[in-house]
Amino acid sequence: MARSRPPLRRFTRMGSRHLVAIFASLIFVYPVLWILMAAIKPDVEIYRMPLQLFPSRPDFAGFQMILQRWPLFTFLANSLLYSFGAVILSLAFALFAAYGLSRNEFAGKQFTLILILVVQMIPALVTVVPIYLLMRMMGLYDSRLGMVVLYSTMRIPWGVWIMVGFLNQIPRALDEAATIDGCSQLGILRRIIFPLALPGLASAAIFTFVGTWNEFAIASIILRSTSNLSLPVATMTMIAADPNDWRLVAATASVNLLPVLAVFALLQRHIVAGLTRGALKG
Repeated sequence: MARSRPPLRRFTRMGSRHLVAIFASLIFVYPVLWILMAAIKPDVEIYRMPLQLFPSRPDFAGFQMILQRWPLFTFLANSLLYSFGAVILSLAFALFAAYGLSRNEFAGKQFTLILILVVQMIPALVTVVPIYLLMRMMGLYDSRLGMVVLYSTMRIPWGVWIMVGFLNQIPRALDEAATIDGCSQLGILRRIIFPLALPGLASAAIFTFVGTWNEFAIASIILRSTSNLSLPVATMTMIAADPNDWRLVAATASVNLLPVLAVFALLQRHIVAGLTRGALKG
């Protein structure tokens, strides 16, 4: 009996931890599930008491209403352009910067890394006024190109912060061997570092995509033309047209949620890798 107690205790502790994790997950998942289900409920079932989570029959009238009133696919295409544009440009610059920070020792390196992290922590609303003035001065105000450039520059510090941690784990001996074989720094980056850093690039790309997709504050200031609106800003416009129609609110929220949920479902292991392996090392 004495030998069986430790495994039993471990099983009990693991079981309690799993129950707590499941309970916490339900708290966070329930509002998302409610939004998705409310989007396909008949209008009367949204207000029915007691609350019925799942619809008796699917009703897509909310989505039809959105498509009839608003250019939904234009908003969706704009958000995809801004998000993927930010991913490509920011990670291209972040990889070069992270490679230089990872492979070179210089005075103030740690301060530079800390400064990059501090810059990323500054709330977006603090920089709205200078960004607005700069965008108008450069002729990029209320333009798709301006939003791609703006989001790319905003996400570079985050990409550098993640990529330095990954590049630090790649042995420098590989660089030295390639240098002996006559490979240039650019060749080392392209042939050795880039293939080995793909997991880090993937996790940085996911965080950049989600952060850009969900950004609202700056886009609501910079964008004015309906044809240039991102999906979050357009969602606020669509909801404001009839804020009392909860089915319309749920449908517009679902359109925002589904692409992000798809990204998380397909690439969740890279997100975990980014959290566990992307920390900066001295």
